[in-house]
Amino acid sequence: MKNLKITVFADPVCTWCWGSVPMMRALEYRLGDKVEISYVMGCMIEDITTFSNRRLGIGGDIALSNRNMHKVWSEASAVHGMPVGDKGLMLFSAEHRSTAPQNIAYIAATVYKHKANGEEVCPKRFLRRMQEATAVDMAHTCDVDVLADLAATEGFEPQRFKELMASREVHRIFDDGKALCKRYDVHTFPTYMIEYKGTEVLLRGFTSFDTIMQNISHITYGKIALADADEFAPTTQNVARYIEHYGSAYPVEIATAFCMQRISGKSALNVESYKGLPDVVEELIAQGDVAMRPRGNGFILYNKHHKDYKPLTMEEIATMEGA
Repeated sequence: MKNLKITVFADPVCTWCWGSVPMMRALEYRLGDKVEISYVMGCMIEDITTFSNRRLGIGGDIALSNRNMHKVWSEASAVHGMPVGDKGLMLFSAEHRSTAPQNIAYIAATVYKHKANGEEVCPKRFLRRMQEATAVDMAHTCDVDVLADLAATEGFEPQRFKELMASREVHRIFDDGKALCKRYDVHTFPTYMIEYKGTEVLLRGFTSFDTIMQNISHITYGKIALADADEFAPTTQNVARYIEHYGSAYPVEIATAFCMQRISGKSALNVESYKGLPDVVEELIAQGDVAMRPRGNGFILYNKHHKDYKPLTMEEIATMEGA
């Protein structure tokens, strides 16, 4: 076990957990093997018909909850920078009223271990795919069959995945996670627990990358901090390497990993919202190393080796510039 551990108490449906993905990626990318990041699933909504958030108008009526949740997600995305879909949200239904299936699906991915060919599966990659499908594609991820299909895109065998979701082992881990949330009085997602050599610090709610790094530096007495290495300078070459490493990235993910300052008053969703990023992206597109495509209410950048890589046509560029 690494000396520095970060446990994220989360729910895949939570928009602020989706918004914390750039920070988690940045920690992973910048700190590498100095940090271990794990997730505890806390299940934000056990049953939407008995859930109640009067301030946001979520809970009770299913149709109204879907509409208001989409409104909340859209407003939040301008703050945290991860996009959401622009079509109507149909997450909950009379048959599917809980976010437990998404929580359980992530746990099943951690238990799954290996694909049929012996290659290790990546639960965190599946978690991101599930969050993206929920928030951007507006997929009905409360449905186990939908989750199994998503798992298949990440190399999981669908039937085996569904069997694991129904297994006692996975449900025990799920219950243990909820008990851990209760032990630490976690009611807000995400909540981050930073552990270093027996000392724990809890950060409750969505926070900034700077705040997390300040707490890491404090708890480790300055032993773990961001390195000023040349490889983390926001150059075209380094940003290209980052996008290639992950296959795709949203503007806020790049800006967070390379500590690019956000321009005051700008939505966190766009390339032009971050100082220096437009020039870097423009050069990468001109070189053919990266393609930028609309995604939900934002944009995504694909590496040239990504399966979804497709350069924009001149007509599409003109449309985007006129938007």
